[in-house]
Amino acid sequence: MRNTSSRRGSLLVELLVCGALLGVMMSTTLPTLQWVMRQRTLTNQRELAVLAVDNLMERLTAVGAAELTADRAAEIEESEPLAKQLPASQWGITVDPDPDDPTTKIVRVELTWESHPGRPVSPVRLTAWVSARRAGAPRAP
Repeated sequence: MRNTSSRRGSLLVELLVCGALLGVMMSTTLPTLQWVMRQRTLTNQRELAVLAVDNLMERLTAVGAAELTADRAAEIEESEPLAKQLPASQWGITVDPDPDDPTTKIVRVELTWESHPGRPVSPVRLTAWVSARRAGAPRAP
């Protein structure tokens, strides 16, 4: 005859230990996955902001130094898809004359937004110097 009294309930204990280990793993994995998703969203927003600032700067510098003024820069509006993907986004555009060269203007573009309501992220900034074209000089493509 076999002694089965020492083996009774061992499967139940093993299942309880497995359940406890699974609970511990889930409690550490879920917050990590949430953090990864938040970082991914912020990275995507920053990439979009960099592209938007670059595109705007390209349009501004294509105008030329003679026609480029603060009023002309303010006419350029934010695109609708950008406003949806970057909540509470705001443009900051300044056009100033270069103190060292009167034919050159300094253009600064800044884009700010909030990752969540009330939580602004560090802005994306870009600066360019736009010089007046010389007579007969070819335009950049």
